[in-house]
Amino acid sequence: MKKILFLVIAATLGAVSCCFAGKSAKAAEAENAVEAEEPAADEDALSIKVGEMFRDFTVVQDPASPEKSTVKFSDYVGKGKYILVDFWASWCPPCRAEIPVVGEVYKKYAGENFDVLSVAVSDKPEDSKKAARELGVTWNSIINAQRIPGDLYGIRYIPQIMLFGPDGKLIAYDLREEGIEAAVKAALGK
Repeated sequence: MKKILFLVIAATLGAVSCCFAGKSAKAAEAENAVEAEEPAADEDALSIKVGEMFRDFTVVQDPASPEKSTVKFSDYVGKGKYILVDFWASWCPPCRAEIPVVGEVYKKYAGENFDVLSVAVSDKPEDSKKAARELGVTWNSIINAQRIPGDLYGIRYIPQIMLFGPDGKLIAYDLREEGIEAAVKAALGK
């Protein structure tokens, strides 16, 4: 197998994916800077496939107040609407770059049949809240999810943007830039 230097490739490709989900920015940067074997094609595949039902998880967003801050993924997904889910972190530049795109799609399509959910992973809750304010996130958010979604869905890189149908089944994943609106528009039949 060819050996590659992840750092060089990330810089060359414009850092399409930020970092390994579930690791701190420093840990991911250090790992990316060392020479490693190129992963097999299926190693980057999610553990959920198009057409499969979402996998639920529960997050305590504020450990100081668990009774008031516990949320489930199923509080948002599988409730009769198309849901665009953005798994992101405040320290991830490509994640931050996609949020305005997600915001435009939200403004254009949110309503009776469509909504957006941001899920902050591998991040400090206070950093997620601050970044969400700075970036103008006004839609539903789950913070403090840490590695739970990454482990459950096999997410290795963020941002990971997925579209779920009204029934909770996965319609699309790895959405980026204009592909986000194209997937939403197609799903809504517009």
